[in-house]
Amino acid sequence: MLRLGVLVLLLLAFLGPAWPLPGRVVYLLDFSPSARDSVFALAERLPRDGIYLAFAERVARLPSPTARRLDLGEGTDLGAAFREALALRPDRVVLVSDGLFAPIPAPFPLDAVYVPPKPHVAVGLLPPPYPLYGETVGVGVVLEAPVPVEARLRVEGPGGSVEKSLRVEGRKTLAYTFSLTEKAQVRAVVEGAWGRSEAQVSLEPADRGQALVLGDPALARYLEAQGFQVEEGPFRLPLEADLVVVGLGVLDLPPGAPEALREYLRRGGGLLFTATPKGLFFGGWDRVLPEDLPLKPLGRKGAALVLVLDVSGSMEGEKLSLAVAGALELVRSAAPEDYLGVVLFSSTHRVLFPPRPMTEQGKKEAESLLLSVRAGGGTVLGPAFREAVRLLQDVPVERKGVLVLSDGLISDSQDPILFLAEASGLEVSTMALGPDADRAFLEKLAQRGGGRYYQAATAQELPRLFLREGQEVFQGERLEGRFPVQARPHPLTQGFSPPPLSVLLPARAEPWAEVLVESEGRAVLAMGERGEGRVAALATDLSRSWRGWEGAAPFFGGLARYLMGSQKALALYTYPEGHQVRAVVLGRLENPLFLSGGREVPLVPTGPERYEVLAGEPGVLLDGKRRLPLTLPLPGEWTPRDGEGILRALAETSGGRLLALEDLGRVPLSSLPLRPYLIALALALFLLERFREARWGAPK
Repeated sequence: MLRLGVLVLLLLAFLGPAWPLPGRVVYLLDFSPSARDSVFALAERLPRDGIYLAFAERVARLPSPTARRLDLGEGTDLGAAFREALALRPDRVVLVSDGLFAPIPAPFPLDAVYVPPKPHVAVGLLPPPYPLYGETVGVGVVLEAPVPVEARLRVEGPGGSVEKSLRVEGRKTLAYTFSLTEKAQVRAVVEGAWGRSEAQVSLEPADRGQALVLGDPALARYLEAQGFQVEEGPFRLPLEADLVVVGLGVLDLPPGAPEALREYLRRGGGLLFTATPKGLFFGGWDRVLPEDLPLKPLGRKGAALVLVLDVSGSMEGEKLSLAVAGALELVRSAAPEDYLGVVLFSSTHRVLFPPRPMTEQGKKEAESLLLSVRAGGGTVLGPAFREAVRLLQDVPVERKGVLVLSDGLISDSQDPILFLAEASGLEVSTMALGPDADRAFLEKLAQRGGGRYYQAATAQELPRLFLREGQEVFQGERLEGRFPVQARPHPLTQGFSPPPLSVLLPARAEPWAEVLVESEGRAVLAMGERGEGRVAALATDLSRSWRGWEGAAPFFGGLARYLMGSQKALALYTYPEGHQVRAVVLGRLENPLFLSGGREVPLVPTGPERYEVLAGEPGVLLDGKRRLPLTLPLPGEWTPRDGEGILRALAETSGGRLLALEDLGRVPLSSLPLRPYLIALALALFLLERFREARWGAPK
């Protein structure tokens, strides 16, 4: 009998029976605006023994199927609902929805119940991404209805008011057109038995010209009067304006600004330098961007400066590297008529090079010598300072100065150095580097020498401090009075008859530049091309010159448009196509790309200067320096879809099925597998039989 029992149990285990158990059922109720009315209507017919999660943009657990939540958002996040249901470890999940969403795979077997969406018409406005000034533009009016519905549409804007009654079935797109000459607003309202929805959009001509004006409010007002979009600072990267006006100095802008302006110009930007009290030559642009500035100072008096540089052991490493970098800035900021020399000091002193004119050859030699400097030894200043004073005695310029840099305590007697600084007649400035510098002595030395005292907490500050001192010593001059002007032939100067100037910086034009305006042989306005961009320089201060002249705004508006003319204009249009949008770009493009979702998709050339891309989500059009955001009418809460088909596909691909409402009460039970228990019982009977045989012997 025991053996027979073992065999029976093993046979049952092989068949794999299971014991039925009550199941855990999670119901996902779609409370998004398009579905919630239908879900609310069938709430009484839902089973009471399930777990209920309501979802729209957010997910919330419900105490019963008849509970209502209207605070879960206006969209649909199916993924969040799936994650919350999965955390409950259900035996079965039932989705009750209208299916108006993008399907995503379910992480569990899913049954679905379809409910019809609410009758509704959603309205959206699609502006042209790159509207051109003066062109007739079309704003797309996109109507979407998940079920056919009658509606009344009213659109208001610069083109007047348009009203019509229409039947909306699926997606319908209309065009509202008008001529764009200024900032405009378009508003659309759609009404029906279901309620009301509306949308509004603002447009501004994209080619009005965006000007970033730094430090020249007078020119900013002229450009605003000419219809430019003017932003008055601050300097930010990347430079995205069509024109940058610079009326500030190099040191008034953040580090890296000269390099950024040079790159901006090379890539096709427009630059205009103006002679404000801080701009042009006073700002040091002729020294920092010598190859890109069309004007250079005329008849500038040279100056001489000797740098007395601490190269003691404490300067070794980063300090010396950045001090040398600062000295190189001095070299680069000097003009050919300026003299620069360097004396090194530690335990002893050494003349690295005596004051020499900063011609191109002189600069190359100075840079090579500075790059060879090494640190080591003590801090003895006196002999080096006396040598610097001696070297300047025979330099043939009127303005002469000494700049002393040290990071430690001066070990020799200080009184003779202070006395020599006061008696030399030179302009003595000093720099204290770091917390260990002899600040009290260096400050006193600058006071006695009639110069400036600088304090650098870290070595990183040195290059800009050197450049600031260079601007103080190697400065230019301005003339004040009445300076008549003459225009040279150019389309920009036709009919040009301005009054005399009140302020003038004596300047000459570079060989590659074209002079538009001059005054008695001195260039007032010159411009030229550098790389793909255009640059101009104005040698007068507009806050004092040409005030009240009515022709100033038109003239500088024309100049600004000419400078930004290297920016190739383009036209860009978008057309809904199914659940995507086709973008068409007309214009000269280099390598156009559409950046969306972290992916770059090349635009396809479809004709002469015509490119297209099919977009499924918003992104940015990239072409060289252009970055044009594309806002697309992508599928939303009310976008028409085959909701029942979407739910059927979701259910069947997950191993579930699309249910009818009456199927909801037939909750399948979960089961407990009995195979392990049957095998264990069979093993127990087998052992019992073996025990009986061992004790009483095998049965006869």
